[in-house]
Amino acid sequence: MTKALYLLLLLSLVAGATTLANCQEILQCSVPSTRPGATDDDFVRPKSAEEVARFKQAPHGAKRLGAHAIEVGWAGGKRILKDKPPYNEPLDGLRWTYCGYNADLKLHMLLKEDEALFTGALVDDATGALLPGGQKVLFSKNAQYYLAYEQPDGQDGETIKLYRGNGTLMWEGYNGFLSANGKDVLANFEDMHWDEQDRLQAIARLDDGKTQIVTLTEGSAGKWDWLPHISK
Repeated sequence: MTKALYLLLLLSLVAGATTLANCQEILQCSVPSTRPGATDDDFVRPKSAEEVARFKQAPHGAKRLGAHAIEVGWAGGKRILKDKPPYNEPLDGLRWTYCGYNADLKLHMLLKEDEALFTGALVDDATGALLPGGQKVLFSKNAQYYLAYEQPDGQDGETIKLYRGNGTLMWEGYNGFLSANGKDVLANFEDMHWDEQDRLQAIARLDDGKTQIVTLTEGSAGKWDWLPHISK
């Protein structure tokens, strides 16, 4: 083997390892905040310049049809998503925002403000199917599963939902550990990711700063739980 061929083979192996290590896709609909002193991002807003820019990502076209409807083109047609009145009342009505297109997953992402629930949806570019989504969506390595984050108004923390790739709900719960009566937060989840067996793992951080790696596990009776469990 020549030295040049050896180097080429070595580079290809390194690139393959990098691809495998970074193949978990995350879809988000955020932009850097312009608020003074803010450390978190803001969501893309309806009819904003950022939304207009993201329409251009759609391979079959996407646009607003007036102020209160979005048309998303897919491989075999168009899907129209309409707002519902009252249009200008906070925590009331239904509002859509286009977030962009992911070419690897072949999915369009949209934000969905449904009265007091801040969530999202996905449009399959191959079939036109409308799938449940969230404000953020984390896909497993082969996109067989995905985890969606949504925020109910007034809830201290997010709700997370585990779906199959076809949009079938498998499990939902709080993004952390709650007390037995559901009123107190015992730990919050950080660094959510998929392990090598396509199971969700996270770091549970308690109020005292202690941490524990936990895994969402399906029991023999079909019940899901984060293990090891943390309680008080």
